Amino acid sequence: MSSSPPGTLGKYQIIREIARSNDIVYEAYDPLMHRRVALKELAMPTGATVQQKEERVRRFQREGQAAGSLNHPNIMTVYELGQEGDRFFMALEYLDGHTLRNEIDSKGFLPVDQAVRLVKEVLKGLQFAHDKGVIHRDIKPDNVQLLSDGTVKITDFGIARLTFQPNLTVDGQVFGTPSYMSPEQVVGKDIDPRSDLFSVGVLLYEMLSGRKPFQGTSVMETTAQIMNKAPERLAQLDYSLWRVVEQALDKVPGSRFPSASRMIDALDQAVAAPAPEPPANPFALGGTYPPNGQPSYPNASYPAINPYGPPPAFNPYGSPPPGGQMGGPPVQFPYNPYLNPGAGAVAPHTPGSAPPMPGQLPVYYPPPPRPPLLKPEHRLVLGKIGLAVMILGTIFFLVIVAAQALTDAVNNQNASSRDRMVPRPSASGSVQDRLNQESQYRDRLTSNDAKVLADARLAALLIQQARDLFQTQPPEAESKLKQAMTLDPGNPNAPYALGDLYVQEVRRSDDSRARAELWQEAGHAYGASSGLMAEGRERDRARAMGAEALMNAARQTQVLGDEPSARALLYEARSVAPPNTEIALAIQGLIAELSAN
Repeated sequence: MSSSPPGTLGKYQIIREIARSNDIVYEAYDPLMHRRVALKELAMPTGATVQQKEERVRRFQREGQAAGSLNHPNIMTVYELGQEGDRFFMALEYLDGHTLRNEIDSKGFLPVDQAVRLVKEVLKGLQFAHDKGVIHRDIKPDNVQLLSDGTVKITDFGIARLTFQPNLTVDGQVFGTPSYMSPEQVVGKDIDPRSDLFSVGVLLYEMLSGRKPFQGTSVMETTAQIMNKAPERLAQLDYSLWRVVEQALDKVPGSRFPSASRMIDALDQAVAAPAPEPPANPFALGGTYPPNGQPSYPNASYPAINPYGPPPAFNPYGSPPPGGQMGGPPVQFPYNPYLNPGAGAVAPHTPGSAPPMPGQLPVYYPPPPRPPLLKPEHRLVLGKIGLAVMILGTIFFLVIVAAQALTDAVNNQNASSRDRMVPRPSASGSVQDRLNQESQYRDRLTSNDAKVLADARLAALLIQQARDLFQTQPPEAESKLKQAMTLDPGNPNAPYALGDLYVQEVRRSDDSRARAELWQEAGHAYGASSGLMAEGRERDRARAMGAEALMNAARQTQVLGDEPSARALLYEARSVAPPNTEIALAIQGLIAELSAN
């Protein structure tokens, strides 16, 4: 399919292309209804089989049917599902504003009241969809649009499940975005509306904290965390609101909220009447034991149950009375050596003799304390010895360091003297001859300082030779430039020349993906060069070249349909570009355009 948008599609007049991923989205005009619409066209992948094409068409039509049956303020409206020849399209409500993903990326995280308001609007739309038999299956920040008037819209029903129609997904087949999928969705089991509520829980967690509750370095690690890891407690939330988030993220569907409306009620209650977190010890509130053995709590919000079972039948401090308060007559104990002797004390009890009578306590004399292992004067002597050993050790270490430094200085002086005797290479002849002579000269040097200078001269010759090979042998030129960067890491000319080489290769390549990668490599090379330069015009020029190359890489990546990577490249280009320059303004304009789409 051509990269330039068609003039018309059906009755709609195409204005411009605004997005491209699995499908192509245009801004268009409906001449009959006199309104602006978003026109989504099915993009058929090249090389697809007949069966794959038929399945793509069925899913596209299923998306139109799913969203088209839903007329709700929080769901994007579908006006028409149409076909023109072998092209399938649907006309959608044109939405301004930006996605929730842009909102989170720009702010890091959202205030609690804003996050709760937005998620309640999403839940209202989902409740309506669930009542109509539609399960979204891909709730995430990218599919929530925030309009300029504050309205929240759910978009992209591309993988929605229609419970009133046969399922297009076979058992075990997984659809969705891994970080936002429920455990049952991860393993490809049958799902219901509670799976969407799990995704809403992930969405709310990310809005409140700026990070996802389950985030691994790979898809396998992320899904393993979804199946097994409990979400980390958000300390900034009160207990009531955290319980709502925690229940939405429960691994078991039956333990989540039964419906979106019930989750809205829980959010309202948590915000209106926040409750403190219960104490770890349920008996810390001063409750009493009723006759049935279950404690009663002064705070009526806690259930009158004893999670540890009924109290023990034997109480060594007295039996509880019928009212449940602790007390009763004391029980007499045998001899306890840790009690203070009373007035009626008797001699200590010895083994084999009769125990003392109840109420009589034996006299107990504790043994005298053990004498200290070291006397104070001994500790003072040992401290002085330790201090002396520390001082002598420090002096010994400094002597060794000084001797090593002196030895190195003498060796360097001798090496420099020997290096002055080595004949210098000629400055004339071809670049290759000079490289050979300089390499042989470098091998005969013994001083580190002389070797560093020789490496710098070798690097300069390699850069010169690489530029001569740009047109005829690009791979050889790239290898020599990388060798020069290894020999002289502080030379900015090598990475700059490497950037020039990649830009030249872009113009030779017809492969869109290869062009995007070459632009990106050129941007990184120019950026590395600018990092080695001093402040000035040359450094600003290298930064501008790097920013322009990254911007071109972003454009090429956007054409390929990878919008997240294109956005990341634009952010990187903005950080490289010199401030208040034309290239910086152009990059900022592209970022704004991408966010608006």
